[in-house]
Amino acid sequence: MWSDTSFWFVAVYIGVFVIAAYKAGEFQWLWGSILLWLGFGIAGARLLPGIWGITHWIPLYLPHFYITLASLFFFTNHWQKLPQGARHTGQGNVFLSLFAVSGLQMTLVFALLLLLVWYRFPAGITPYVLPALLQMYVFKPVYWMMAQAVMMGLFYLHRSHIMKEPANRFSRRQLQMGWLLALFFQAAWVVKALLEIRY
Repeated sequence: MWSDTSFWFVAVYIGVFVIAAYKAGEFQWLWGSILLWLGFGIAGARLLPGIWGITHWIPLYLPHFYITLASLFFFTNHWQKLPQGARHTGQGNVFLSLFAVSGLQMTLVFALLLLLVWYRFPAGITPYVLPALLQMYVFKPVYWMMAQAVMMGLFYLHRSHIMKEPANRFSRRQLQMGWLLALFFQAAWVVKALLEIRY
């Protein structure tokens, strides 16, 4: 476990979020994430004893799940509509704004892909796509976290250096491009996983 790259990426991901949320005073988001982790851990321990629980490592590999669900507190407190369909997080922290928006977009795309696979299952290659998606989300969170970091970086560069505007402002087109970028990242993972299948 200590030599596992995923473990260290997860630890850094959690640490960065906790420090950023604490410094920005986003305690609702922070405590919401912790309570979701505890709740899913306790419920999982009852449903899957010996496999799932707050003392097991699997729930710790899903910080992106808990943080994204709890980011609804952030959006409720800061998300504001601007003219021409743009959105702004008001006085929200720039880093946390980028973190929340990219995380939500990645999660919504993932949910859409799961729904499409479930709708078509077991036709075509869906029996292979479903494990690939779950592997990316649960067992290989490094790819997910790196994709989210790339999205955050691109959002920041586009808004602050190209558009010369605050980085916590999001135009409709920027959100659409973020959606397509998240879809590209996740589809690329699925294609890679399918190409690695050996018959």
